[in-house]
Amino acid sequence: MKMKPMLKNFFLYSLAGMLLITMPLHAGSFKKYAGEFLYLGAGGRAQGMAGAYTAVSNDVTAGYWNPAGLTDSKGFQLQFMHSKQFISSIQYNYLAASHPLDANATLGISLLYLTINDIKDSRNAYDEVLQRVDPSRIEMFNTGDYSFLISYARRMTEKLSWGVNVKTIYRDYEVESGMGFGFDGGIRYSYLENLHLGLMVHDITTTMISWSTGENEFITPSVRTGVAYDLNISSLNLRVMPSFDFNILLENREFASQFNLGPLSLDTIWGMEVAYNDLIGLRIGYDDLQRFSTGVGLKIPKIAFDYAFTEYESELGNLHRISFHISLSELW
Repeated sequence: MKMKPMLKNFFLYSLAGMLLITMPLHAGSFKKYAGEFLYLGAGGRAQGMAGAYTAVSNDVTAGYWNPAGLTDSKGFQLQFMHSKQFISSIQYNYLAASHPLDANATLGISLLYLTINDIKDSRNAYDEVLQRVDPSRIEMFNTGDYSFLISYARRMTEKLSWGVNVKTIYRDYEVESGMGFGFDGGIRYSYLENLHLGLMVHDITTTMISWSTGENEFITPSVRTGVAYDLNISSLNLRVMPSFDFNILLENREFASQFNLGPLSLDTIWGMEVAYNDLIGLRIGYDDLQRFSTGVGLKIPKIAFDYAFTEYESELGNLHRISFHISLSELW
């Protein structure tokens, strides 16, 4: 069959990506969770599905989830997402835009930033004369993690696309700061028309963060694969899309992963979307940290609103995300 060689190539690329993360890395400077803020997600639709979006990604948020999916991002698209947690002290925002370069190529940009506000700094608050803390000397400061991505995607065939990210990272912790630079890459393949496969390799060459203290730390490569099936029930005007992601990290997260094999940490993510008449969408999901997510979306011409909820069993409180999406005709 004509499809089989393309499917074979997809799995060869997947195998190559998985082998990549087992290559020797900078063990002496490696730190676990060095790039954790990069995994906070993007877009209310994807978050309502718990992030099982590697194979689903087909809009402007593909720059984050799998840049190969940008080839299905039609026209000029713009999205903003806001979330907050812990009485609004922790805020995470995402802004992205995409536009086709030609019939087979698309360019996207994304900005992610996580801020923690109103942290008390009491280092200079102790009064040596009075031998006690002087509240008037307590100062407040904010910290932030920022990442900017430039994404490029190209369609190889009607079914197969690839994409890459060039990303910069800036981390500001008041007393010190760090800068980093890295690359991501992904492919997306549609098989049997409604079956979509995705592969995303984060930090392909290992991303180094250089700190103002002179210390360097490294974000190791990781692989995320996904599958999604788009089932259309035309008699009911329904579209049902179950999705599944499989995440592979080389961080030896023995106690913070679903499965662990030596340095490999393996996690699964499940999601589903049910959409009526391409107008209202309901989503559910279960992520790698075993948290339940749900969401709802409303799509009207050129504009979409999405809300996602993730349940947290901790003092940080539940997580709410709201995103606003604009789709316009091509600008040129």
